[in-house]
Amino acid sequence: MNIRIAKIKDSAQLDLLNEKYFHEQGRDYKEILSDPDNEMYIAEENDKIVGFSGITKQTWNNTASGINIFVHPDHRRKGIGKNLVEAMIEGAKKMKVRSLIVEAPSKSSALPLFLSSGFRKCGYNDRYYSNTGEESAIFLSFDFSEDE
Repeated sequence: MNIRIAKIKDSAQLDLLNEKYFHEQGRDYKEILSDPDNEMYIAEENDKIVGFSGITKQTWNNTASGINIFVHPDHRRKGIGKNLVEAMIEGAKKMKVRSLIVEAPSKSSALPLFLSSGFRKCGYNDRYYSNTGEESAIFLSFDFSEDE
């Protein structure tokens, strides 16, 4: 398994994975990959994308925000998610931001993944996904020290 920075040529595969697993309307990975404030990370196995994550720099408050984290169901529980989170942290560190903010559904396996990677809970929204309140968005922060 290899983690690398995504290239524009990966956008079609990312769009297909988004359509199949996230169902997010209007997310255009070609546009995301073309923006110099964004960085996407690809997990590959045998030249096939098995996972991805990314970050975008928020210059107004000197933070980075997570852009998805996904591991294909057939490749979960192999440490790929942990490696993608580490890539996000390293990318944010290179951006010299003060913190990396991510969001995870309260019932998602991403939540314990972020917590075990050194993120702290910093907020929630119980109407982020729907008005039923059945699942909340948990916001987490990985804070960098001033000298990093």
